[in-house]
Amino acid sequence: MKSAWLRWVSWLSLGALCLTGNALAQVPATASPEALRAERRGRLVKLWGEVRFRHPRAFSMPAEWDAAFLSALPRVEAARDAEAYAAAVQGMLAALGDPATLVEREKPPSSSGPAPALRALKSWEKDVLVLDLRNLLGPQGEASMQELQETLDADAAKARAVVMDLRMRGLRRYGLSWMVPRLLPHFIDGELSVPGLREVHHLGLRPQDGAQSFYRTELTLPTDEVVTGTPGKKPALLVFLVDEDSAIDLSILALRARGTALLVAEGPLNEGATNTQDSVPLGEGYRALVSLNETVLPLEADVKRPARARLDGPDEGMRQALLLAARPPKRKAGVAAALRPTAAWRLEPSYKDALQPSREMRLLAGAKLWTVVRFFFAYPDLMDRPWEARLPELLEKLDAAKDATEYALALAEACTWLQDGHASVRGHPELQRFFGVAPPVWVTDIGGKAVVVEVLDAQSAPGLVPGDVIEKIDGEPIDARVRRFTPYVSGALPGHRRDLTLLRTLAGEEGSTVVLGVRGAQGAREVKLTRTPRWKLPPSKAEPYRVLEGNIGFVDLEKLEAWQVPAMFEKLKDTRGIVFDLRGYPRGTMWELGPFFDVKGSRPYAWYERPVAGGQHTGWLKLSDSLPEVDIPKYRGRTVTLIDSRTISQAEHTGLMLEAAADTVFLGSATAGTNGDVTQAVLPGGITFHFTGQQVRHGDGRQLQRKGLEPHVKLRPTVAGLQAGRDELLERAVQLLREEPANAPASSSR
Repeated sequence: MKSAWLRWVSWLSLGALCLTGNALAQVPATASPEALRAERRGRLVKLWGEVRFRHPRAFSMPAEWDAAFLSALPRVEAARDAEAYAAAVQGMLAALGDPATLVEREKPPSSSGPAPALRALKSWEKDVLVLDLRNLLGPQGEASMQELQETLDADAAKARAVVMDLRMRGLRRYGLSWMVPRLLPHFIDGELSVPGLREVHHLGLRPQDGAQSFYRTELTLPTDEVVTGTPGKKPALLVFLVDEDSAIDLSILALRARGTALLVAEGPLNEGATNTQDSVPLGEGYRALVSLNETVLPLEADVKRPARARLDGPDEGMRQALLLAARPPKRKAGVAAALRPTAAWRLEPSYKDALQPSREMRLLAGAKLWTVVRFFFAYPDLMDRPWEARLPELLEKLDAAKDATEYALALAEACTWLQDGHASVRGHPELQRFFGVAPPVWVTDIGGKAVVVEVLDAQSAPGLVPGDVIEKIDGEPIDARVRRFTPYVSGALPGHRRDLTLLRTLAGEEGSTVVLGVRGAQGAREVKLTRTPRWKLPPSKAEPYRVLEGNIGFVDLEKLEAWQVPAMFEKLKDTRGIVFDLRGYPRGTMWELGPFFDVKGSRPYAWYERPVAGGQHTGWLKLSDSLPEVDIPKYRGRTVTLIDSRTISQAEHTGLMLEAAADTVFLGSATAGTNGDVTQAVLPGGITFHFTGQQVRHGDGRQLQRKGLEPHVKLRPTVAGLQAGRDELLERAVQLLREEPANAPASSSR
C-alpha cells in the first residue's frame, strides 16, 4: 500500500548499499539469448536476497525459500518471453504464502469498461447510515470531508449501523487511505487500541550455523496507536465494503477483532491493502512487490463475493453489506480474534552431502554468499570494486565449476574480493585438501624473500631457525606455490595477505612432513618440517611478563591470561616503562588491562557500526566502547607496543585500547587491518563462510580496516638480525623507553 513512498525512503536508508536491481543495466533489445538469461538470473538472485532478509516471514523458512529458488531458476532461464519469465518469478514468490508479495507489470493495464456507479456521499437505508467514501476522490475531497465531519456525531447518534464503501476498483488503487482514521472517532465509543505492523530486524547477521553471537534477528512491533471516540451515542456496528484495490486501515482490523465491525470483500484480499511494500525491478516491463511487514491481526473477510464482471451492474456487494448491517450474525461471547503466531528463527540448511552440487545448487551458493555480503559485510565502501558488479562474475564462475574442487575454490576466490582478513570458507573436504594444515612457524616477506621469523615448536621443525630463507618446498620453488595459492587467500592489506600466503605454501595434510630448501647464515641446506596444528602444541613455558635490564617491563600479550593482569601490574608497577608485544593473538586481556591505564578518565577507545537490515530498515547502528572507571592504582609509565602483520582483530582492538588509555607508541610495521566481530553464513556442501560483520574505528573515528594500526616508529626485522638471534623491534622499544623519563609512582584512581 505504501510502496511509492517507501522507494524514496529506501534510497535514503541504504546509503552506499545499492537497491536491488537499480544498478543493473537493462539488457539491450538486441542482446543475445545467453545475455538475456544472465540478466534474468542476476535479477532473480537479487530478488531472492531482498526477500530473504526483508520479508517478515522468509527468515523463518530458509529451507523452503532455498527450494523456491532451485525450482524457479531453470524456469527463469528457459523462459521464451517476458510473460513466462514473470510467471517463473511469481512461482518462486508463491512459496512465501503471501499474496501481497507478487509480480506485476510496471504499468498495469488501464481499466476498461464503464466506471463504477457511485451512491451519494451520505445516504440512509432506514436506520443504517451509508457513506460512499469514493466521492472524496478528486480536488474537492478535502472540502467534502470537512463538511461531512460537521454532521457525523449527530448522524452517529441516530444510526444503528454504518456501512462505509471503500471499493477502489476502476478508480484509484489504494486511494484515500487517509479517510478511515479521520472518520473513525465519530463512530466509536471510548478508546480503540490499534496494533501496528510487525517486521523483522537483523542487527548484523545472526550466525546461520547457530553459533553464539551478539548479532541477532528479532521481530519488532511498535506500540499500539489509540483512537479516541468523540462524546455521544454510537452505532452498534460498522460494516466496511472493500475490494482488491482498497486500502484497509489497521483500525478496521482492530474493530473487527473487538467484535464491532464486519468486512465484506469483493474479490481476493491480500496484505498489500494494509502493509508496506517495496518495488524491485525485474526488467522487461515487470516488477516485484515485496512485503516488508505484516499485520498481527488477521486480514479476513466476513463475507466474500467474487469481483464484479461489470462495475456498473448489480451491486451485490452493497446488498450484502446492507444485509449484514440490518441483521448482523451473532458472535460468541468473549471470543476475540487470535493474533498471528510469531515466526521462529531457524538454522540455515547446510546441504553437507552436496559436496559436488548441481548447477542450480551452485548458483544458490552464489546467491547466498552475494546476499549476505550485500546486507551484512561491515566494510562495503572499502572494497576496490563495488559488490554490485561482482554478481555476474560470481555466478559465471560457479556455473562453470566442473567438479567439487572448482566449486569450493570459486567460493574461496570470492572471499578475496571482500579484501577482509577474516573472510574465508571452511568445512568442505576440497578446501581442507587444498589449504591443508599450516605448520607451527611464521614466515614474512623481507626484500621479496620468504624469511622464517618464528618457530613455535622446535620438535616439529628440527634445524629450522629464525632468519632462514625458504627457497623450495618439496623441491618446488616457493614462488610457484605462491602463485598457486594467491588467488584464494584473502587479506585487507598487502603485507598481511603476502605473509598469510607464504604460510599457506607450507601447509598440507595434518601430521605430514615437508622438506624445505632453506638458505641460512651457513648457506643452503634442507630441513624437515612436520605439519602440526597449533592447537595441538604443548603450552608454552615462557613467562608472559618479566623485568628487562634497565628496569623495563615486558609483556607478551599472546601468552598473558586475563587472571594474571593484576599480578603483572603489581610486579611492573615501578618500571620505567612497559613493552607490550602484540605480534600474536591475545587471550582476551584487554578488558582487564584497560582500567590500569586510563589516566585520562573514561573516553571512547573504539567506535562501531553494525549493519541493520530487514523490513523498512536498512542502515547502520552506531555504538562505542569506553573504559570503565575503577578504583585501582594506575600505571603512569610510558608504553611501547610492538606490532606487525600478525597483529589482527582482537590484537588490533587491544591496540586501540592502549592508544586511547595509555598513549602507547606503536613500533614495527603495519598490522593486518582487519577488525570487527566475525559472523558466519552457511553455504551448500557443508561450507561455512566467515567474514567481518561489524565496523570498528579508532576512538576518534579514524579508519582502521584496510589501514591497520600504523606505527609511530617504523621498523622491520632484518635477515641478518634474525640470523643473529636478535629481536630488533624489542631492542628499539627498550631504547625508546630508556630515553624517556621514569614513571611517577602508582596512585589511586581519581
